[in-house]
Amino acid sequence: MARTLEPLRQFFRDCRDAVTFRDLRAASASYYETTHVVMASYMHYPPVGARDFDGQIRVGEFGYPEDWRETYLKEQLHLCDPLARRAVNFTRPYFWSESSQLPNLTPEESDYLQRVAAQNLGEGIGIPLFGPAGRNGYAALGFGRRKIPSTDEVLELQAASQMGHLVYCRLLLRELPDGTNLSAREREILRWVARGRTNSQIAEVLHLSRNTVETYIRRCFEKLDVNDRVSAALRGIALGMVD
Repeated sequence: MARTLEPLRQFFRDCRDAVTFRDLRAASASYYETTHVVMASYMHYPPVGARDFDGQIRVGEFGYPEDWRETYLKEQLHLCDPLARRAVNFTRPYFWSESSQLPNLTPEESDYLQRVAAQNLGEGIGIPLFGPAGRNGYAALGFGRRKIPSTDEVLELQAASQMGHLVYCRLLLRELPDGTNLSAREREILRWVARGRTNSQIAEVLHLSRNTVETYIRRCFEKLDVNDRVSAALRGIALGMVD
């Protein structure tokens, strides 16, 4: 019997109604119960310049053996997981068994794959996830010894993972200071700063005095909590205020 799409539709409805991270986790758990998935992990990559960017990758997971989970987190093995490291360069999900065929594997990546193989986790897929203003992510879904999903089922899991990522972004961005208190003029000047224009050039383009431009830029720095033009531009891009 062909698989119905109703579980996916219900997951989308639950995502639409989610107002907390707990809601999203509950929706994901309910959906996974209808699939082949027995273990899952999610990595969130804050873009450079975002207020929550600190060089760290957020990792959430369930279903993995406890000893492997502790090792993965303690040793930060996502830094040598070839699928996680290269996810944003992919355009499709990759089966875990395809990892060894990736080009130019580093010694650290090869060692990681050997350690994973020793865990006997079974088959799974890695899914690249894309969000607003470069806020990307990666989902790893393991099937253990269950039946490997069909191509259509993999596409369904990809759609669900992408939806979950976008909802996570929505909930997260709601909690972060977003800098939207910049005035229209401040945003306009920030866009020129991001294009590499000097204060004098901005003043000429906007028919303002140089002192006025400098005042606006200082206000942008204060509101964005940055100290230099490059950081201001990166934060503006991360917040979607700069194209």
